[in-house]
Amino acid sequence: MIFQSGSTELMVGKKNMAFGFFYLLFAMGLGMYLSGNAGALTGGQKALLNSAMLQGNIDSVLNIVVGYLVCRLPFVEWLSKAVSPLMIIGALFHSGMLYLAGFGLLPRAMALLPVGGFLIIAVMLLMGIGVLGLRTIK
Repeated sequence: MIFQSGSTELMVGKKNMAFGFFYLLFAMGLGMYLSGNAGALTGGQKALLNSAMLQGNIDSVLNIVVGYLVCRLPFVEWLSKAVSPLMIIGALFHSGMLYLAGFGLLPRAMALLPVGGFLIIAVMLLMGIGVLGLRTIK
């Protein structure tokens, strides 16, 4: 299947790749902030922000990979449209809540952390179902 430039799957995948790229830049910026302000943070804040940086890197790369696969593989349309926002929301709830809690902006944000993890797991299951549904070309 060849995708047109206005194809829904292509646009959906591009959103994930763009989000993943900018989220990766944000995580890298956090790493530079942590290296420069190590003395200004408490032990708990530093641990949360280190974890947020690690999880943010993982979530951003997962978004880039999912976006690329959605662009390149001929998934059914409902799957592409479901996976893309779930992956972005999952990343924001998974590592984004660690950012908020680490900076002290929303201390109770840690309660939403499992929601992001479950959303990312759901995306991986949906992607697996989508790959199993692909037809091989001989």
